Amino acid sequence: MTPLEELARLLRKYGHGEHAVAMASLAAREEARVEGERFWADLAAPDVWGAEGSIAAVTLGGVTAPATPELERDRAAYRRSLFLVAEELRLRCFESADSERWRVRLKGELAPARRL
Repeated sequence: MTPLEELARLLRKYGHGEHAVAMASLAAREEARVEGERFWADLAAPDVWGAEGSIAAVTLGGVTAPATPELERDRAAYRRSLFLVAEELRLRCFESADSERWRVRLKGELAPARRL
């Protein structure tokens, strides 16, 4: 499963329907590999990486959801997948200011987990 597919799956699982559809569309476009620059530009867009209302800004289950081991695992997988997508954008030179902010933030959040 690609990071984009994982993001779509988790968004769908926790009821973030509109974002799940958008991410599933991006995952399908990535798999088709026919759009090139347009795909990467759309993946770097504010709809994905903006500060508010974006896919990156989603808190799976909502901020008031009671913490469970499954939810915490899924949230960690979500952040890890977002980080991988942001890294890929950077490696392909399609990063945006928003995706870079999220990449740096996610790198910091994931760093403690990597040390274990």
